[in-house]
Order: sequence, then structure tokens, then C-alpha cells
Amino acid sequence: MMAIGLTLSPFLMSVSQFLMLIVWLFMGDPVKEKFQRFIHNRIAVLLVSLYLLHVVGLVYTSDFGYALKDLKVKLPLLAFPIILSSVKPLDQKRFDGLMLVYVMAVFVATCISFGTYLKHDYGDIREISRFISHIRFCLNIVLVIGIIAYYLFTRPAPWWEKLLQTGLVVWFLYQLYIFESISGYLALIGMVAVSLVYVFFNKVQSARWRTVFLIVIIGLPTAAGIYGYRLASSLLTPPMVDFAKLDRKTAQGNDYWHDTISFPVEDGKYIGLYFCRPEMREAWNSRSELDYDGLTLNGENLEATLARYLTSKDLRKDADGVAALTDQDIQNVEQGIANYVNWSHPGVYARLSSTLFEYGLYRRSNYPNGGSLSQRLEYTKASVYLIKKHPVFGVGTGDIPNAYMQAYDELQSPLHQEFRHKAHNQYLSITVGFGIVGLLLFLTVLLYPYLSTKRHRTYLYTVFLVILLISMLPEDTIETQAGASWFAFFNTLLIFASQNRDSHPETK
Repeated sequence: MMAIGLTLSPFLMSVSQFLMLIVWLFMGDPVKEKFQRFIHNRIAVLLVSLYLLHVVGLVYTSDFGYALKDLKVKLPLLAFPIILSSVKPLDQKRFDGLMLVYVMAVFVATCISFGTYLKHDYGDIREISRFISHIRFCLNIVLVIGIIAYYLFTRPAPWWEKLLQTGLVVWFLYQLYIFESISGYLALIGMVAVSLVYVFFNKVQSARWRTVFLIVIIGLPTAAGIYGYRLASSLLTPPMVDFAKLDRKTAQGNDYWHDTISFPVEDGKYIGLYFCRPEMREAWNSRSELDYDGLTLNGENLEATLARYLTSKDLRKDADGVAALTDQDIQNVEQGIANYVNWSHPGVYARLSSTLFEYGLYRRSNYPNGGSLSQRLEYTKASVYLIKKHPVFGVGTGDIPNAYMQAYDELQSPLHQEFRHKAHNQYLSITVGFGIVGLLLFLTVLLYPYLSTKRHRTYLYTVFLVILLISMLPEDTIETQAGASWFAFFNTLLIFASQNRDSHPETK
């Protein structure tokens, strides 16, 4: 149920934990024996200490309402280490069955999200994830790719099964592509890199193949970096403009306004070229009930959104340009979609384009409300400010939201109230809440199980840990039910199930 609920049902996440607790209490060995096994398992106790850190944080907190809610969300951090460390590890058949159920659940979830994508029944591509946040969903997709790769290359199977596994990997890669999740892309790169390194050190014995793998390990990130740099350069660097050769009049005889200074660059093109505000206003107001001088449905400046959208379609900002928009284009602008490519062809290019635009706008005008990247920069500023004020033990479990609100006010941040969130970086969040002491414990909880013994350095746990560590850089991974459950479930499952070597043939 947990394997299914992680991507398909928050309700199942909660119910499955409750049922596992019931089973733990009333089936198998006596509870006292199980608890003794837990107490004598130092790694399990260490994992539980992360939850106890949040309990200790109650001592110096003032907002107990938020604190208790946070403790409830993070109950998986307490439950799974106790339960899974004190029962018999899964045998190979059960472990394989659990992985199959998880892969199929994520596949079903991607089919549902893809159906929404095909119908364009969304305003933002992130909305196609129907049950959990798109970022946590992408982490599940990346982990599933790693799981399938594990079985594809380590287990003998008929050709048709290998073909099916390969097809699933391609499917999940495409689903990850259309989600435009920077966290997902980074996690995938990390997963591929650690897979190559793992194969290099554990599977390849031939000097010739070691050379090939070494070239691939070095070449792939190098090629990706060159591609990203060139793509970013093309998106940020518009061609030189000869103003003497630009048209001065619209088709209706009105003056164009050409400005390469006041407006930023969109997809390597100046938004401010061929701009005729009177024609745009009249043409827009004749096609939409939203006022040209007002806001989009998501609260953005409509004129700026329309200008960006026209630029993305290589249309001039005049009456003819607005007339060339389809009814769907008009709806997109009304919803606040500022780039046609972001709607029609989501993916790496669209995500990089929007991110670079946000960053450029932030640098030019110190306006952080236009996108997630610029907002995260403000979150980081507030986090560093709070850490400097409370370096040792932090602000406590319940006072984190209030502390951030106060920090934004004291820093006079231009962030709008609705965007004033926490760090969106798990390492910073832990440090703000529990200081340097809490961060050191957190890092120990994450790294000690892997480093303490070779038994835990299996391929699946290595992949999971890399995905987890990377995901915590741009996101508060364990601050939601979906994130905390995903972390606690797989972290404990892969640590304690790995005690049964039959589940992981590479450890033999």
C-alpha cells in the first residue's frame, strides 16, 4: 500500500503506516523482542534521532500549533526505522515483488499525468502531477529508472522482458523531460553518473572497457555542460540590432516603439522591438474580457505577459500580432503563460528559457516574484540571515515560519506575501530550525549508514542516496508528507532489506 500510495494516494500513505504498526504490534514475535532488536540496532536508533531532534526543538519553540503539525507530517521518520529494523528482512521474492508494485504504481501515475498533458488541462506544467507535488513525483520517477536499470542489467530474463524494461525506461525518461523539474533533471544526472561509476568499480574488469567507461563518465557531463552553456548563451544573447533598418510604422500606420533597454530578453529576442501599445490594447480588449491594463488570472501584469507571449511566437506587438493569436493563445495569456514554448513543448529548453528569463529579470530590477529561481535566491538570503542570528541551536521546531516572516520584513525583501516561504533547501531548513548542531546530526543520519559498512553499499541504496542528497539542494524534501514518507520508507527499506544478501546479488 505504501509503494502504491507514494505517487497515487496520500491517503494510502497514511493508512499503510497505520496498518504496518498494527501488524508490528500484534503479529510475529512479541513487541518486547522487536523493540529490543531496534534498540540494539545503532543505525535504526540513529535514524530515529532525526525525529527526536524535532521533539527536542519543542523545548525552545513558541508556536506549538505548527510544531505539532510538523511532527505529524514527519511521523514516518519515527515509524519506519522502528518497524523495519525489528522484523525479518524481506527475502528476494518479496523484495522483487515490492519493487514491481512500486514501478507499476509510478507507471500508472505517469499515465494519468500524461493524459492531463495531452488534453492541455493545466495552466502550469507542474499541475499535471495529480496526487503529489511534481518535484516529489519526479524523484519517484528517477528512482524507478534506477530500479529498472538494476533489474535490466543484473537479472537474467527473456528478451521480451528486457525489451519491456527498456521501453519503460524510455517512457519514464520522457515523462521526466516534460515535467521541466530542475530537481528531477539534476537527480537523473546524479543517478546516471553514480551508475556509471558503480559499474566501473564493481563490474568492469577489462582494461579496454574501463577506458571506455572512463571516457563516458568524463564525456557525458562535459558534453552536457557544453550543450547547456551554448543553449544558455543563445537564449541570453540577442543579435545586434540596426535601428535604421527596423520598420517604423505598423500596418495600420501607427508608430512602433523600439526599446532594447527597458524590456528584458526572451528566447534570445528583444521583447521591446516592434512595440505598439495602443494597437495591442485595442486588439486585446476586443478578444478578451480581461483588461489589457490589468492582471492575468494568476496575478501577473497582463501587458508584460502578452508582450512576452507574442515575442515567443515571433509576432510583433501590434494589432496584427494579437490578431494572429489563436483562441488557445488568448486563454494561455489570460492564465499567465508568458511563453508559447512552455505550453506547447515543455522540456529542458522551455525550462532553461524560463529560468534564464527569471534570473535576468531579477538581476535587472531586483524583482523576485516572477519565478521560482529568483524566489529561491530570496529564500536563501533569509535563511543565511536567520542562521547568523541563531547559529548553534536554531529557532526551534515550531518557530520556523514565523522566523522567516520576520526575516523578510527585517531584510525589506521585495517578495510578495504569498511567496514568502521557507528555504526550499533541506540543509538550510534544518540549520535554521536546529542550528549547526542539528545540521551535523542530519548529515550523520544521511551518510553514516552508507559509510559504516560495505553491506549497505548496494547499487539501489547508492542510487537512492544520491537522488536524495541532490534533491535536498533545491527543495525541502522531507517537509511534506509525500517527501517524508518517500525518504523514510526507502531509506529504511534499502538499509535493512540489504541485510538479506539474496535481495542484492552484487553484495555476494
